[in-house]
Amino acid sequence: MEQVARTNLNGAANEQNFGGPLHSELHLVLQTRHAQMLVRGRAVKDKPLISGLLAFADRIRLVWQAAAEGDPYADWFLVKVHEAIAVAEARIETEMKQLRLLLQSTRTLQVAAAEVKEPFRMALRFSTPYAYRAARMLGQFDELACRAYTAKQIGLISDEQCVTVVRACARRVRSVFNQPARFRRLGVTRDSATDSHPVGQRAEELMGVLPKDILAGERRAPLAPRIRGTNAKEIPPVIHENANDHVVFE
Repeated sequence: MEQVARTNLNGAANEQNFGGPLHSELHLVLQTRHAQMLVRGRAVKDKPLISGLLAFADRIRLVWQAAAEGDPYADWFLVKVHEAIAVAEARIETEMKQLRLLLQSTRTLQVAAAEVKEPFRMALRFSTPYAYRAARMLGQFDELACRAYTAKQIGLISDEQCVTVVRACARRVRSVFNQPARFRRLGVTRDSATDSHPVGQRAEELMGVLPKDILAGERRAPLAPRIRGTNAKEIPPVIHENANDHVVFE
């Protein structure tokens, strides 16, 4: 007999029936070859390296862990990733609006975006919210590519215009995936992140000059992790005005 959770008079469920973390099933579904190629990227001899979603997810995991340990450089890279995703999504949305207007420009021709019979489908099991945000961005790019090729197919835009739009947005997506590639986990702290400290000097050589507001903890990414450690000063994420983040968490 199926066991039903008992509730009290207020409708509160018995706690013993609801232990453990929440789980969900998430899948990335892509229609176009352009988007599918950006899942794994490209590592071919004699050709420039293209970082894909999976490599990005792996690198951003290291950045996230370092940020939780109080590494200000990790905080800086999370800020740069957050900003790069916002820029890419804004560019994709701008192009998407133009394509929607084109495809809805006639009342007598109802146009649905082209789709394939068997789309690429991949389960997502990432450990950071920015990996999921990047996956969502890739899905938005895939939708854009579908609409662009549909508009080209029915003569609303030229082949050259289609290629230009898709390539421009693909560059934005690749720019996001490349952001954490320069990060190096050196165990830097806010105390050691100075040019007078050997670790700080090395970090500056490899990753650049740390912005003062990042070093002071005045600016962190909106989705930054809490800083762990008994002696660590917890710096809450700074939610900027007009921030509008919709993130799917596992």
